Amino acid sequence: MIISKTPYRIPLSGGGTDIDFYYKKRGGDFSSVAINQYVYVLVSRRSIENNYLIQTTETQFTNNVDGIKNKLIKETLKFYKIKDKLQISTFSTVPTQTGLGTSSSMVIGLINCLVSLKKIKKSNLQIIKDAYQIERKICKISGGWQDQIASQIGGYIRVKISKKEKINIFKNVITSKIEKLIKNNLILVYSKVKRKSKTIIDSQKKNISKYKYYDEIKNLNYPIKKNFSSGNFKELGKIFKKHWFIKKNLSNKITNKKIEYLYSILNNNFKICGCKLIGAGGGGFFLVVTDKKKELIKKLKLLKINHVDFLIEKKGSVIIKN
Repeated sequence: MIISKTPYRIPLSGGGTDIDFYYKKRGGDFSSVAINQYVYVLVSRRSIENNYLIQTTETQFTNNVDGIKNKLIKETLKFYKIKDKLQISTFSTVPTQTGLGTSSSMVIGLINCLVSLKKIKKSNLQIIKDAYQIERKICKISGGWQDQIASQIGGYIRVKISKKEKINIFKNVITSKIEKLIKNNLILVYSKVKRKSKTIIDSQKKNISKYKYYDEIKNLNYPIKKNFSSGNFKELGKIFKKHWFIKKNLSNKITNKKIEYLYSILNNNFKICGCKLIGAGGGGFFLVVTDKKKELIKKLKLLKINHVDFLIEKKGSVIIKN
C-alpha cells in the first residue's frame, strides 16, 4: 500500500499568466504558496480480486482501465502503462472545484504513488510535465501550470514561463514575517459556490483584448511579493482589492450575485483590509486580508460562513506510506 499526501495551493500573484494562450504571447510570471490542506491518494495492488477498485466521491469496480469513469485516474494509468489491477482511493480535506487546484493535486499525488509503485525515477520537473500533459493535453481540462508546480514543489514559489515554454522555478525563503502575516492576517472565506474552471478559462480565451488585463495582473507581482515578504498586510490588502477589480474584466463569468454579496459583507460589515477571489473565478474562496483575524472568525461563525484558517506547507507532494 502506497499513500501520497499532496498540498493544495493559493495563487498570490500573476494567476492566469501560466495559461498557454497568454504566456506564448507575453511570457508567464506568477507566485503561489502551498498550504496545509491536502489530497491523500492511496494505491494498492489487488492481489485477490482481478479488477480495479476506484474510490473517489463514488465507488466503482471495473475489470479494465478503459472502464474507469474518473478520466484523470484512467488516463494517468494509461499514460504510465500500468497493467496491475489496483485499488485507488482519494480523500480531500477541502471541497473540489473551489479554486485551490484540487484536480491537479490529485493527479500529482497519483503520479507519485505510481512511480513509487513501479520504482520509476522521475525528477520534480518531469512529474510536473507529465501531470500537465495528462490533465491539459490528454483530458483537455483548461488551465495552466501553476497547480501542478505548486503541489509538487510546495512552499512559497515564483515561476517564470517563457514564450517557448521554458519553465524556471524559484523557491523563496519562508521568513518569520511571512509566517506571522499568514497566521495573523490571512484567511480563506468560502463562497459556497462550486464551478468548473474550464468554462471560465475558455470564455477568456475567446477575447484576445483581455491580454491587457493579464498584463496589469502580472504588473502586480512585485508589489504583492514586496508586501507579502515584508509582512505589510494593509498594503497587501489594498493590492488584492485592486487585483479583484482587474480580474473581473477577464470574463463575465468571473463573478455572480452570490460572490458579490459575500464580497460586500466582507468589505462593509467586517471592514477587512482587502480580498481577492482565487483560482479561475466563478466561485470558491476569497483570500482575505484582515487586521482582526480572531474577531473576523467569530463573526463568520455567527453568520455560518465557512472559512479555512491555513498555514504554509513547506513540502510538496510526499509519500507518507510505502
